[in-house]
Amino acid sequence: MTHLFTYGSLMFEDVWNRLVKGNYLSQKATLSGYARRSVKEDVYPVIFQADELVEGVVYYDINEEDMVILDTFEGEYYERKEVELLVKNEPIMACVYVLKEKHFDIIDPKPWSEALFSTEGIKRFLANYKGFA
Repeated sequence: MTHLFTYGSLMFEDVWNRLVKGNYLSQKATLSGYARRSVKEDVYPVIFQADELVEGVVYYDINEEDMVILDTFEGEYYERKEVELLVKNEPIMACVYVLKEKHFDIIDPKPWSEALFSTEGIKRFLANYKGFA
């Protein structure tokens, strides 16, 4: 079983529940040593190593079948890494999808907005994203 830190579209139940079959406990978490940015001309974010903090959600004890689905959803642009998170000021280990360096050209310098995604971006994401198939 794997814990997974999410920082973008997967933090939202409408996206998460379209992918996974299991029901998982989740909590807010913080990842240090990474930065979150928008993707050029799209509504979802990426993270990469940097001296910043990323707020997100950790899902606990994800089964192998759902991890395979999530790996497929994230695709070739990301690698799954194990990182240390803080949950209520306690460290835990979890996996996270990090943008591969060879794809850094898709990074938009502007920060990604969770609030903007929740009101506008998620509709576009759910309508257009092909990773659900």
